[in-house]
Amino acid sequence: MGFSLLLVALIIGHLVSDFFLQPMSWVNDRNTHHFKAKKLYLHVLVHGVVSAIILAFWEYSYGWQQLSTVLLSTAAIMLSHYLIDITKSYSNKGVVPFLLDQIAHIAVIIALCIYITDNQSLIAYASALATNPQVLWVVCGYLIILSPSAVFIRMMLERLTANFSSEGSLPLAGQSIGMLERVLMLSFILLDQFAGLGFLLAAKSVFRFGDLSASKDKKLTEYVMLGTLLSVSVTLFVGLAVNSWIR
Repeated sequence: MGFSLLLVALIIGHLVSDFFLQPMSWVNDRNTHHFKAKKLYLHVLVHGVVSAIILAFWEYSYGWQQLSTVLLSTAAIMLSHYLIDITKSYSNKGVVPFLLDQIAHIAVIIALCIYITDNQSLIAYASALATNPQVLWVVCGYLIILSPSAVFIRMMLERLTANFSSEGSLPLAGQSIGMLERVLMLSFILLDQFAGLGFLLAAKSVFRFGDLSASKDKKLTEYVMLGTLLSVSVTLFVGLAVNSWIR
């Protein structure tokens, strides 16, 4: 109870401070001036105030009512946030740095909650998951339908449509759409929600129908159909194989 409450409260505090109480001008100032950015220190202070309020409430309601714990934990959050944001400011500002930034912040919060509450159940749970064959098979399935499947489908399409050009589309758009599509399909298969699988394919067909009917290029229609059928076939095979192993 105490660990879960503190964890979710600090995560909410982080989300509010990082996305709702941080104007874009502060982000731009940090990315431009790095450690010299005044708004960065103001942002870290906002995180410190919000975290201190949450920690004080938890400590005096569920903890040992120690002010030192509140102060030290707040300082740890502020210092780690400063270092992580400074590191991110020197990155290329893409999706990967953004995700790594948020994962690092959440990891600090989780570690802090484990330390404050002296709760080892999360570590034991994570260890059990890491050594569970069923979980590992699911992870293996998702890994297969991402990059390896994309390579296989691309090779098959190149062989079947050697002279076809996808000029005019967004770079890597088809590959990205295919990956998201396969992730959703595999999730539905593993959850035995084949109705959701049908809904996904129907929705894609509706969105693509206008483009294909407006296009006079028969090759484009065939290319899209081949890509979709290959993607569905690969995901179905992987999903059913994973289900057979974990049950």
